Parts: sequence; structure tokens; C-alpha cells
Amino acid sequence: MPNSTPSPHAAPGAQPAPPQDPQRQDSQQHPQRQGPFRRMLANLGRDYALVMPGFFLALFSFVVLVPMLALSLGTFVIWVGALLLPVTLIVATWFAQLSRVRLRRWGAAIPAPRYREPGRGAMGVLRLMGDGRRWLDLAFETIVALPLRTATFCVALTWTAMVPGGLLYFVWGRFLPDGGSDVEFLLTWLSGGAFPAEVSGSFAFQSAVYLVIGLVFLATLPAVMRGLALLEASVGTAALIGSPRAVPEGTAPEKPAPGEAVPGYAAPESAAREDAAPEDRPVGPAPRSSSLTGSLDGWLWLIAGFAAVAGISVSWPILGAAYGVHPAIAMALALAQAGALLLAPRLPFPAVALGLVAAFSTAMFSAPATGQPWPWPVPTMIMLFVLVLLLSLRHPPAAAAFVGVLVAVVSAAAILLTGAGWTGAVANSVIVLSVAVALALIGMFLRQLSLSRSELQRERSTRRQQDAKQRELEERNRIARELHDVVAHSMSVISVQATTAPYRRPGLAPEVAEEFATIADSSRRALHEMRGLLSILRGSDDAELAPQPEFADIPALVELTRNSGAEVSLVVEPAGAAEAARIAPTVGLAAYRTVQEALSNAVRHSPGADIAVRIAVDDEAVGIRVENGAPDPASGVTAAPGAGLGLSGVRERVAALGGSVAAHPLPRGGYLLEARVPRD
Repeated sequence: MPNSTPSPHAAPGAQPAPPQDPQRQDSQQHPQRQGPFRRMLANLGRDYALVMPGFFLALFSFVVLVPMLALSLGTFVIWVGALLLPVTLIVATWFAQLSRVRLRRWGAAIPAPRYREPGRGAMGVLRLMGDGRRWLDLAFETIVALPLRTATFCVALTWTAMVPGGLLYFVWGRFLPDGGSDVEFLLTWLSGGAFPAEVSGSFAFQSAVYLVIGLVFLATLPAVMRGLALLEASVGTAALIGSPRAVPEGTAPEKPAPGEAVPGYAAPESAAREDAAPEDRPVGPAPRSSSLTGSLDGWLWLIAGFAAVAGISVSWPILGAAYGVHPAIAMALALAQAGALLLAPRLPFPAVALGLVAAFSTAMFSAPATGQPWPWPVPTMIMLFVLVLLLSLRHPPAAAAFVGVLVAVVSAAAILLTGAGWTGAVANSVIVLSVAVALALIGMFLRQLSLSRSELQRERSTRRQQDAKQRELEERNRIARELHDVVAHSMSVISVQATTAPYRRPGLAPEVAEEFATIADSSRRALHEMRGLLSILRGSDDAELAPQPEFADIPALVELTRNSGAEVSLVVEPAGAAEAARIAPTVGLAAYRTVQEALSNAVRHSPGADIAVRIAVDDEAVGIRVENGAPDPASGVTAAPGAGLGLSGVRERVAALGGSVAAHPLPRGGYLLEARVPRD
């Protein structure tokens, strides 16, 4: 047999795997046994590594990119900006790649982005400036990254500082000047002065209160840091790849699309090669992303994330200072409005419900508003505008129209319930509805344009697949013609010569005539299978479906090999036709082809050697063992060379059924092939 590459199951010199700790192995196989708090505590360091340095990186990228962008746009009219703008986009891509690396290290499943090749010359520069993915990176790094990471950094820093501040208040609180503490003021305000001042003002009581506060912040620190990291990762992932989901480490990412590499996901290569139909595989160059939007989902999440962060920073102080809303209520209203924007790209109805509840509550808490826009304050107006734009870009027109109707209803309800009057409120509501309708029309137009471009890309991709399939069919026809002209013709000649030999050579010995009859029969079988193969290669739908060999045909295969002069022994356990009938056709075909390849290799590469075939059948699998000795020099037959392709085909066939194949030379000479084919 040829010295083919040993199977991984029987690789010589392979070192055994080191023993694993049973507890560690059990924790890896059953990660769900850890509680949520334990998982958050284990990921605390990773969350800190994502949140804390992000602010400084965002500040640095903002300081670098904003002046470069301003200089590029300002000098574009004198063509200096035309040279500087591509550099700005490339630098923005570098910062975006750094953000992707940080998110991957945290555990988010972010595939590699698909950029346009810049090319050379002026057209290459224009091609780079027309890459929507690079503009999306620039927008994220200049608009979203800094406010988002500033907010998460400040919350993380404050929450972290509260832990030692509260726990160690009894140490540093002694050095504060007299004049009352926050605890004393808070208790006095909550109790209306009924709480004893000598208790609330005592240092021991204040230390105990701060100790409880420190313990609360310490207990909630892992959950808060996990939430901040998820917020940053979700917005960053959505803007950097156009998908709203971030997958923390420890959860399995989704299977990627064909041809798409996702960190943390390893697709089985053999299954991908064998199971994918030709029309399902990506053929030709990947379709270009839209030059208008680059990635529609990415832009939507970019707009939603920026509007949510900016809305919280603007709406909260305006509602508190200009409208006299309590700071806690103003904060809740601002968070509700921001949450509605973040839900809009994926969950339209919850987003609409939350947004309208926040808008109605804002109108109720801000009334009466003297000299201020009402019932919709300016931050609420902007929130409604962005909500309508997001819905019209991502969802059918009915969603935006539904929002417009509900806005009118909520406006009328707020005016009637508060009794603030119709004069200014009607003008305010008309402005809101007019701008919302205009934005909805713009969003519908952009959405339809994006859908049309996507449909065009799908048609182009389908046409490329059809062209590739046509080229493949032409190549298969060419191979079929070559096989027919060369191999099939030669086999026909052999069959005719072997059949007519007794008539052309009278007086042949009976054993010689029987040998010619065997050759003729074998050549006819091979010619029949060759014709079936040619029909398959030509892609004929009406190709003849010849019966495939089964497990019960293995004894006949061994007998045919004996007729060629080889000494072959066959042992089947348990023996009998009943057991062979219970074996599935696919399993029987794999077993037949395995024995056929082993016998063929033994006859060709070890002429004159004894061959032992042993097959063991049990309830779980079919075990095959084919062993042959070293070549016999006395046979006078030279061993034929081989490329090992037959063994590769056997391994692929058996592996497709979940089995294994091991083939390797024996120390005393000869070769051994062992296979195990599962029956289920």
C-alpha cells in the first residue's frame, strides 16, 4: 500500500493529551452552573479593561480626527482637502479597527469588515472616498465614541469611588469641616425635621450610613460594570458591523454566513465543503456595499446611539432648569426617551410605546410652561423626529404613520388634561407633525432606495452564480468527453479482447479461459460504472440510477479479488444474511467502498502478500480491519506507485457518517487499515 499521510487517529509519535482537571473540565462543559453574579464577578476585570481606557482612546481619536476632518472640508475647494480627506478616512479606519480589537478581546463577535480596495491614481482616491464603511467608521469615532465612552467612564469611576469612599468614611470623614453632612440634610428633608438631629448629626451614625452605602455600591459594582460594558459593546458592535448584538465571552456566537470569518467560531471544513451545494456557495467577488449608505443598519444604530447619548445630556438639564421638573423625574424622562431611540431599529412597537409614554409624561410634568415650547419641549421634539426617521428607514411606512397619529392624539390629551390652552400648544403640535411627516417621507425614500440597491445586488449575485454554474457544467462536460474518449474506449477494447480471446486463440487451457472470462466480466462492470459516472458529470437529469453496492456484496468483492490470484481471508462477525440486512444502505456502501479500496491497494502495492479482512458488526458500528503483509519478491510483480487519493476519499466518506479511519504501515512490513462506521 502507499505510504499515505497517517490519520489523526493513529499518527505515529503523537503525544497523548495531558490530563485535565475534572473540576475544570466539568466547569467548561457546564458553564450554566455558575450563577449570574459569579459570571459578572469573573468578568469584572474584562469589563473594566473595556470601559476605563475607552474614554482616553475616544478623546485621542476625537482630538485627531475632528481637526483633520475640518481641515479637509475647509480646504476642499482648493483641492488640498481632496488629498487630506482620504488620509482622514484611513486614520478613522485605524481607530475603528482598534475599537474592534478591544471589543473582540472583551468577547464581542465582530467579523472582519469589508472595505473597498483603494486602487491607484485619482480613481483609487475617489473609490476610497466613496466607501461607506470608512465614512461610518469616521462618524462613529467622531460623533458617538466620545460621548458614549465619557458617560460610561464617569459612571464607572463614580460607582467605583463610592465603594472605598463609603467603607472608609470613618477614616477620612473626621477631617471634614463642621457644618452638617449630606446624610443629616437628607434625613431631615425626608422626615420633615422629625428625625432627631443629635442622631443624624453624630459621626458614628453617619459612618454607619456610609458603610451601608459602600456595601451597596460594592455589591452592585459587578452588575453596573457589566451593564456599562454591554452598553458600550452593543452600540460599538452595531456601529462597527451593522448588527445590534454583542455576544459576551462564554456564549456561542451565531454561525456566520458562508465566506464570513467570525472570531470565536470555527466551522467544520469538511462539512462546509461537502454539505454546501454549489449554488449555495458564494461565487465570484463579494457584492459591494451601497455607496449611499454603506451599511443601513450601521447608520441606524449610529444615529440612534448618538441621539440617545446627546438626548440624555441635553434633555435632563433643560427639563430641570427651564421647566422646573424635579431632577430625578427629569433624569427618568430623559432615559425613557433615549431608550425609545435605542429600541427603534429592532423593536418598533415597544419603541413607539415607550417614546409616547415618555413624551406624554414630559408634557404632563412640564406644564404649565411659561414662555417655553409646550406640550413638546425642544428635546422631546428632537426625540420624536429621530424616532420617526428611524422607523421610516427600518420599517414599513405604516409604522411612521402610526406614530404621527398617536402624536396628535397624545398632544390633544395633554392639552385637555392640563387645561393649558390651545393657542401655543396647537402651533407647537403642528410644527412637530409637519417636520415628522417630512422626515418620514425622506426616510421612506432612502429605505426604498436601499431596498432597490439590495435587490439589484441580489440579482447580480444570482447571475454570477448562474454563470459560475454554467462554467462548471461546461468543464464537467469537457472532462466527461475526455473520459469517454480515453478511459471508456480503452475499457471497451479490453472487454472485447477478453471476451473474444477463447475464439481467437483456440486450445486455451480451461483456467486461462476462466481468467479471460473474469477479466471480461470485471471490465464490463467497470465500463457500466464509468457510463454512470459520465452521466453524473454531464449533469443529466435522466441519468441511469444503477443499484449501489451493499454490505451483503462484500463477500462477492473478496471472491473477485481472489480470482486475480491474491490470497484473501474474510471473517465477518456475526455472520449471516439477517445481520447484513439490518445495516443501513449508506453504512453498507461506506463499508463496501472501504474494503474495496483496501483490497485494491493491497493487490497493487503488495503483490503476492496475504490479505486478511475482518469485519465486526455490533449494535453501534461496523468495524473493518484489513491487513496485508509485505510484497512477495517471488511473485515477479512490481509494486505500483500511488498518490493516496483513494484513502482520502475513504476518510471523507466515513467521516461524513461520523466514523473514523486509521491507516499506517506495519513495523514488520505491510499495511493496516482500520475503520469504524457508526450504524446510526
